[in-house]
Amino acid sequence: MLILTLLITRFLRFFIKLFGLGSGGTWPGHLALKIYPGILSDPGIAPSLGTLLISGTNGKTTTTKMLHHVLQRRGFLVITNSSGANLTNGLVSALLQGTPIFSKRRADYAVLEVDEFSLPSVLNQMRVKGVVLLNLSRDQLDRYGETDLILSRWEESLKESNVSFVVLDKSFDYFRNMFFPAGAEILDVESISEKLLQADLTSKFHIKNIKAALATLSFLEIPAEDAVLALSDFQAAYGRGEIINSGGVNFHLFLAKNPASLTTNLKVFEKRKSEFDALLFILNDNIPDGRDVSWIYDVDPSVIFSACKDKEIYVSGGRVYDMAVRLDYAEVFIPEENVSASVQSITNLIKRKSSVKNVAVFPNYSAMLDFRNMLVGRKIL
Repeated sequence: MLILTLLITRFLRFFIKLFGLGSGGTWPGHLALKIYPGILSDPGIAPSLGTLLISGTNGKTTTTKMLHHVLQRRGFLVITNSSGANLTNGLVSALLQGTPIFSKRRADYAVLEVDEFSLPSVLNQMRVKGVVLLNLSRDQLDRYGETDLILSRWEESLKESNVSFVVLDKSFDYFRNMFFPAGAEILDVESISEKLLQADLTSKFHIKNIKAALATLSFLEIPAEDAVLALSDFQAAYGRGEIINSGGVNFHLFLAKNPASLTTNLKVFEKRKSEFDALLFILNDNIPDGRDVSWIYDVDPSVIFSACKDKEIYVSGGRVYDMAVRLDYAEVFIPEENVSASVQSITNLIKRKSSVKNVAVFPNYSAMLDFRNMLVGRKIL
């Protein structure tokens, strides 16, 4: 059954690529699950040294990419879902793509970011070496519900699993009180000394994501010093600190899909504020984002005001007026001509202004994909 599924999904992926229908990061997995529902439990797609799952509300993509980057530098063959497709069909697509049909050598590791709602189901279906739990905060309330529901499901699935280790941040009360499977080693990210971290690395990426990656690698017997050295040429994941030049303007993308990520990225922006001329907020309410955008009111207005002070402000997206009202309540003034649902018209307006050369863009998830597609012709790398 596995060989047949591999052959069919390889053809589907080729077809998708040939006709430019997407990245092939989800549909092969979707079809595979229809053909072979138990595919995640099949040892034929398991890497030889183990699977690592990275989950949490924020930081999944960056932490996953860091782990993949270092392990590759160490000479390991690694499977990953680089497109960011982190639901079950995306994981299956990545694992199938990394599984050889005729070659005897299989991948050493699978490093997969997993949607926080999907993590329990994935843990119940496949053998996992380690799990990285980054954080948990309110996100897509219409889909997930409150965080305590997710946390309870995480705890139950972990207790029933055979994971060798769990990486987490015990500064969060909700992690400190969790129960874990007997025999699993618990690694606290705060055990990683900040003295090991290079300034250029911490200036670009959230320090907790870096520590989570280093703690994970330490369990895999890769010293933190060696891992930091391997990360010296690490590049941001798409949409997470990525810089895209278009029409002479540098657009710096800071994914802001929930209160925690918007707050964190506004504070990161604040430290580099002098480098920027303007801010662009893009808010959608498409299915990948969640229909409920009330989370924008969970962000401290003083953080918004401080970041926006003395900068040109632009607002766009499907919920442009919701975002404009939120900024207005934070006492941020926005000229009427800088508010439009059309991202294209706002972007053109920015490009026409000779005074604007560097723009910090704060889009939620679907807005980030659409914005990248508009500027470079594709949603993902």
